[in-house]
Amino acid sequence: MESTTSSYEDLAYQKIKEAGDNGIPQKDLIKELGLSTKEASLIIKKLIEKKKIIKRSVKENGKSIIKLFAIDDDGIDIYVSLSSIIEIPCYTCKNLKKCGNGSYISPSTCPQLSKYLLSNSNSAS
Repeated sequence: MESTTSSYEDLAYQKIKEAGDNGIPQKDLIKELGLSTKEASLIIKKLIEKKKIIKRSVKENGKSIIKLFAIDDDGIDIYVSLSSIIEIPCYTCKNLKKCGNGSYISPSTCPQLSKYLLSNSNSAS
């Protein structure tokens, strides 16, 4: 049964991928696969868990329909180092929730942020 499910999973993913940016309505996919709604739902759930597809509610002709879209996977992993932003004083500031442009407390008037930026601009040059 597992290999059958796997082959239906592959087929479903291929059909969703073929639909491209327009996606494919979930009902249409179920009809094309010739599966019961329960079986198809399990396959769709597995594909979502594997991050191969996403499911969205879309309005078409005034009706909401569920569409499935393939997630592009170019095989590129991007890693971001957070070590440089951990030192930013905003992350430990007790006034962070009150801070904002135009507020009494703001990034443009913050002495801790200014000190941090000046010290890092000197070390960068």
